Amino acid sequence: MMRKFIIIPILATFLSCGVYGQTKTAITSKEANILTEISLSESDIEVFKEQTRQKVDEFTQHIVTIGNKDEPAERRNLAEREALKLFYAGATMEISSLAADGSTRKVVRPMAKYLARLKSLPYTRVVIKFYDIAYVSEFTKGPDGRYYSVATVIQEFTGFSGDNIIYTDVTKKEIEIIIDLVEDPFFSQKSWKIFLGDIKASETRQTTSP
Repeated sequence: MMRKFIIIPILATFLSCGVYGQTKTAITSKEANILTEISLSESDIEVFKEQTRQKVDEFTQHIVTIGNKDEPAERRNLAEREALKLFYAGATMEISSLAADGSTRKVVRPMAKYLARLKSLPYTRVVIKFYDIAYVSEFTKGPDGRYYSVATVIQEFTGFSGDNIIYTDVTKKEIEIIIDLVEDPFFSQKSWKIFLGDIKASETRQTTSP
């Protein structure tokens, strides 16, 4: 898949190296003033909206592969590594599940731990399906100079023991989208690049029987 980056020459000293890999870090007033002057055009934003859909689609395909116990281990491991590359450093996944009394339980895990656990869920078979992106919010520029948006997807999860369904639910997931300036060490330039951020489970319900 060809990826289109928006490249803007900027002196390397404009931003500290510590900006990359920290999603919500305080910045100096000098950096803030510089970042305020560096903005994406409306046409650039439209490009990133399309890239958002591509990134989310790529992520959901990786999740389906990782969860599928019928896939070869090598392919599942590769999908795990490729999925992590899509995320901003420190991204987390909120997992929700339905208890026997109908309540919803939630836990937040680092993305790497979530993906590793997904491979070893205690089911003989796991089927994960995703519906199309329901909504991509408008990008807004944060005080840190990055742009933020949210993409919403619907995930259907089914875990089997033999031919019997042990657990199933449908979860609405909200994926944070981050556009950040990332320095290219070869060209000593910074380019706008899109990442996936924290994922929240905003709603979980039982699967509707056909």
